[in-house]
Amino acid sequence: MKPPTFQEGLEPLKAEAWVLETEKLFEVFPCTEEHKVLSATFTLQEEARRWCMLIRDTNNVMTWAQFKEAFYEKYFPQCVRDRKVTEFEQLKHGTMLVAEYESKFTKVARYAPHMVDTDYKKARKFEGGLNVEILDRINVLKLLKYVDVLDQTIIAKANVAALKQSKAPVT
Repeated sequence: MKPPTFQEGLEPLKAEAWVLETEKLFEVFPCTEEHKVLSATFTLQEEARRWCMLIRDTNNVMTWAQFKEAFYEKYFPQCVRDRKVTEFEQLKHGTMLVAEYESKFTKVARYAPHMVDTDYKKARKFEGGLNVEILDRINVLKLLKYVDVLDQTIIAKANVAALKQSKAPVT
C-alpha cells in the first residue's frame, strides 16, 4: 500500500482527498493519535512539509483532530467548505442521469452532514432535488428511507423515458 502524498498549494479538493486517503489507512492500520500525526506528516512534501514542521515546533503534542483542523485551515479554507455546502444545498437533478445525480449528491453531502444526518433527512434532500416529472411520481409514495427513494427514482425515470418513447411520433 502506498500512502497518499500532498505537496503544497491552495488545492482544497486535493488537500481533502489527502486527508480522506490518510484516514482510510488509519482504519486498516490503527495507531495512537500521536502516531497518526507522525505517519500523516511523513507523507507531506515540499511546502506542506515545511508548514508542518513549523506547526509541530509550536505544538509538541498534537492529536489527529488538532492536526486536521490546522491542515484544513491552511489548505482547505472555510470559505471553500462553505461553497461546497451551498453547492449541496442548491444541487438539482436537472439534465443529469439519475446515477450522476446520486453520485454528485453523495460526493457533496459530506460537506453538509447536518442536512443528511438521518436517513429521513437524506431521503427528503435527494427527493427535493429531483426533476418535477420524477418528483411527482416519488413524493406521493412518502418513502422514509433514502435507498427506497433512490430505487423508486430509477424506476420512475425509466417509466417516464418509456412513456415519452411510446408517445414519440413514428417517422
